[in-house]
Amino acid sequence: MLDEIIKNQDLSKYLTTYETGQIIFLEGDDSQDLYILLSGQVDILKGNIKITEITEIGTLFGEMSFLLGAKRTATVKAKDDVKTIRIPKNDLSTFLDEYPQVAREITKILAQRLDETSQILYGLKEFCNQLPDAVILTNREGKVLTWNSVAEKIYGRDGNQMRHISVEEIYEEPQAYDNFLEEVQSRYSVREKILKIRHPEKGTRYISTSTTILYDGHHNFQGVLSLGRDVTAVKKLERRYRLAWYWIIPSIILIGLLTSAIFLGFPLISKDSHPKDIKKLELRDQLGKDYFLLRSILADHFAVGNRSKTNLLMKDFFNIQESSKIPYIGLALLGKDKKVFDAYSIKEGTDIAKMLGSSYAGIEFKGDENSLHRVLTLYRVDKDHPMGHKGTEIAFELMKDNEFLGWLIFQMDMELLKRKYEMDERDLERFQFKKP
Repeated sequence: MLDEIIKNQDLSKYLTTYETGQIIFLEGDDSQDLYILLSGQVDILKGNIKITEITEIGTLFGEMSFLLGAKRTATVKAKDDVKTIRIPKNDLSTFLDEYPQVAREITKILAQRLDETSQILYGLKEFCNQLPDAVILTNREGKVLTWNSVAEKIYGRDGNQMRHISVEEIYEEPQAYDNFLEEVQSRYSVREKILKIRHPEKGTRYISTSTTILYDGHHNFQGVLSLGRDVTAVKKLERRYRLAWYWIIPSIILIGLLTSAIFLGFPLISKDSHPKDIKKLELRDQLGKDYFLLRSILADHFAVGNRSKTNLLMKDFFNIQESSKIPYIGLALLGKDKKVFDAYSIKEGTDIAKMLGSSYAGIEFKGDENSLHRVLTLYRVDKDHPMGHKGTEIAFELMKDNEFLGWLIFQMDMELLKRKYEMDERDLERFQFKKP
């Protein structure tokens, strides 16, 4: 690459050498010189983290700031003794007059890099479009850089239409968003907050938003990455519950007046339903006790990633209950990213090794946000069901010292639940386990 140029003896005035460990330029610098590597190797760093290195003789570097007139986006450091051709930005015209073939080579190299970058960006966009949540990326001024197809649907605006538009415009209460952003910046990220947006066709919508601040290698604020999902249906349901609550007190008075009249008939009315309710309460209480027991013995080991200990404890949990008919066939631990950290099952043919590292990210966690538990429906492949067998699982939030660690999963024996407790998946969703 650029062989004729780097071998040219007349380039001595552009020749620059650097000793091992010497900084060639720093991230954030205003310098805009262009470099061609003649010998040695250089490291490329973001902050204190090495992201790549340049070893091929004739390689260009520093071209982004050179061409865009912008600050350096990374630090370049000599890995060993280095020789370069350094072309000052002000000397570009003179240099190209002397070596016109350089312009052709630079154009070719930049075209190749642009093609590679375009492919990466296209792949990233396709990946974001596969996510179930709306993805929005904004710069430091709050202008939209990109958002995915889910965002287009949830916010009712085309991505190209919103590009370089202030993200505040989609919110019904811009000040609430600004306050939320200040909270995010002070805490780096906020797990979840519900904000109102103005949908062009559907009117006010409620969006559960999780946001993370993006920084460069020197901890300078660069932008905001947000994930959002529409929870309007949940908010409407909560509103109906609140309205229903206003009727509770009058209803209690009415029930008190009618109690004496229906007291004698109550045993007959509740003949069938009362035993069912007792069974459901028994199951709920057992789930609650087992969750708190497992949380107390697993949390410390899960927090430090001790899989051998968590697996042994889950195995012991089943062994000590071997003589009773428990309503679970297995347990699993999910990390914050919803990937399986550890699992144990008493069901024959279950491939635990295959489960480790698998993701629950695409599975809907159904249930009340105010409850500790969620209900999951999924299909697993085993030797008896090569096409997949429907399973129901209950996920409990796993906390330690108010820090969210992940999820504790109970894999339910639905045949036993139906036979012994006369329950199905919807009954499990109606359970309530209040957060501490």
